[in-house]
Amino acid sequence: MSHRSCPRPRAASGFTLIEVIGALVIFSLGVLMVIQVSGALGTQMRYAGTRSELVVRANERLDSLAAEPFASVSPGTSLDTLTIQGAEYERAVTVATVSPLLKRVDVVLAPTSGEGPSHSVTSYLSGSW
Repeated sequence: MSHRSCPRPRAASGFTLIEVIGALVIFSLGVLMVIQVSGALGTQMRYAGTRSELVVRANERLDSLAAEPFASVSPGTSLDTLTIQGAEYERAVTVATVSPLLKRVDVVLAPTSGEGPSHSVTSYLSGSW
């Protein structure tokens, strides 16, 4: 009589401990990458918000000069300090006479600490003939 050995039935299928640990490591790396990307996105959003505020403040100054009579806008440079989103910025407004009927206006906003975005814009004011 021959004795046959029957294969043992395999236990209920499932994941081994090594597979579970590997899956957790991969999942953790994915979560860390998402957190890192969201942090970088937040930094970029703050930078963009500051940059937008700089553009608004520079254009407001140009608009206020354009609203003044041409003869009252005198050549020279004026400096003032603004606080934009918690940071100090210096605004330099330079008016130069190009011709008797044309003046150039440069507005430069730069951070006093040297860190952060800056913005500059140029416009022209004209007198009437």
